[in-house]
Amino acid sequence: MGRSRSTLIFAMVLCTGSFGAAAALAQQAPPSPAPSADAVGSPPPLPSPKPGPDSPVRHKLAVQQFLAWQSGVVDRTQYGDEINTELSDEVLDQGEKTLANMGALQSAVFLGTARAKGLDIFVYKMTCEHGSVNMDFALQPDGKIALIFFE
Repeated sequence: MGRSRSTLIFAMVLCTGSFGAAAALAQQAPPSPAPSADAVGSPPPLPSPKPGPDSPVRHKLAVQQFLAWQSGVVDRTQYGDEINTELSDEVLDQGEKTLANMGALQSAVFLGTARAKGLDIFVYKMTCEHGSVNMDFALQPDGKIALIFFE
């Protein structure tokens, strides 16, 4: 399970890094092609989320976490031990830079729940001034965040 989470963290960095590069170059030139999924070892895509009711508590947490990542003020006490060890300063900095470039959050829409590797992964579409990104996260039984990534 640890390797899967490491891969998901890497996918988060890859996805946010790809978005940041594309946003920075959008006005200048077309971005160079991204490496293939096999070349970077990214996980297969999540199954499509199944629509369902949103939880007001979970929705609030999703918005809080997105804004925390966007502002670079992530409260590590809200994350499980395993993911916390994988959230390096570099990952947090890259996430902040990329998400901050998207501008102010305009809306957060719950798309549904995907099930992978025994986890319920909650998928939210976060729409900002300059684009949108899906934020996927899962919770441990104690309510701490088990994984989070942006695609």
